[in-house]
Amino acid sequence: MKDGWPKRMLAGLIDNEPAPSPPAQALPDAIEQARREWLCAQNYYNSVSDTDLVDHAVYLMQAAEKKYIYLLKKARREGITFSPYN
Repeated sequence: MKDGWPKRMLAGLIDNEPAPSPPAQALPDAIEQARREWLCAQNYYNSVSDTDLVDHAVYLMQAAEKKYIYLLKKARREGITFSPYN
């Protein structure tokens, strides 16, 4: 990265300072990405038949759903009302 973020992070580790956070992704974009991940996990669940893979698919689907719901709640708390469908 050109902004020197990795060097600042390493310097913070050496100096025992908290590492600077990387640039945050815009919340509406993160919500849309989480929604797509959840849909992909649902499609994966619908396509597997092996018992071990079904367990894995359920895990992925539940994790993606929880992430999506978390981001929606965070946006609601911050007063963000964005819909890609408008």
